[in-house]
Amino acid sequence: MSAESIEAGFGKLFLIPTPLSRTGENTTLPAATLEIARSLDHFAVENIRQAASFLQWIQHPVPEFEVHFFPLSKSTSELRLQEYVNLMLNGTDLGVLTDAGCPGVADPGADLVKQAHKFGIKVVPLTGPASPILALMGLGLGGQKFAFSGYLPSKAEARATMLRELEQHSAQSGSTELFMETPFRNLETLKAATSTLRMDTQLGVAANLTSPDELIIMCEVSEWQRRKFPDIQKIPAIFGLKAAQDVQLAQKLKRKAVKKKFSA
Repeated sequence: MSAESIEAGFGKLFLIPTPLSRTGENTTLPAATLEIARSLDHFAVENIRQAASFLQWIQHPVPEFEVHFFPLSKSTSELRLQEYVNLMLNGTDLGVLTDAGCPGVADPGADLVKQAHKFGIKVVPLTGPASPILALMGLGLGGQKFAFSGYLPSKAEARATMLRELEQHSAQSGSTELFMETPFRNLETLKAATSTLRMDTQLGVAANLTSPDELIIMCEVSEWQRRKFPDIQKIPAIFGLKAAQDVQLAQKLKRKAVKKKFSA
C-alpha cells in the first residue's frame, strides 16, 4: 500500500501511553495526549476493566457503555487484528491502551501497528511515560548505545545464561543492557544478577517509576553484595547493567569490521 493512501480518508491508529503509577493527580500525561484520548470512542485494549478505569480517571466525556472496547493481547489472532484494521480503513480512529506504559513496548500493540502500516494507515504514537526510557535516564548508565531485552527466562539456569550473555555483549560493545521481570520474581532476579555478574559490572534497578515511592539504585555488583536488598517484590521494575568494556576484544572486533569493509 502506498504512502499516499494514508490520506485516503482512513482512520488513524493512536498509541496512548497510560500512567505507570496512577494517583489522584495527573503528573505524567501531557494535555495533547489527554485531548486525543478523550476524543476517541473506539479502543483496542489489553484489559477492559483497566481501560475503563483509565478513561474514567481522565474524565472521558463519553459514557462507558457507549465506548467500544476490543481485546488486544500478544496472542490476538491475525484475523481479529484485520477486523480492527477494517474499522480504520472505513474511517474510524482507533486508540490502543495497555495496562501501564506505552503500547508496543513490552506490552501488546506491535502486531496491530505492523498491520496498520501494511494497509497505509497512519500510526500516531503519543507522548507519555515509558519505563525503559525513564530507567535509562535515572540509572545513568548511558543511552548513546543501549538495548532493551524485555523479560528474562523464568528458569534459573536459563536466566543466568541470559545475564552472562547481556554482560558479555555490554563488555564487547559498550552498550547499556536493560531488562525486566515479572514483579513477583524481582528479588529472585536481583539475587541472580548479583551472584552471576562480575564484581565490577554496574547493576541498577528502577522500581515504581513516577510513583511517590519511586526507587532508583545503581552501583557495582560488589556493592550490591554488601548492602541489604530493597523491597522491590511485587512492584514494576526495570533492571539495567553495564559491564567494564573488554578493550582487547572490542579492538579485535573493530579490526575485523574494518577488514571486512575493505575486503567487500
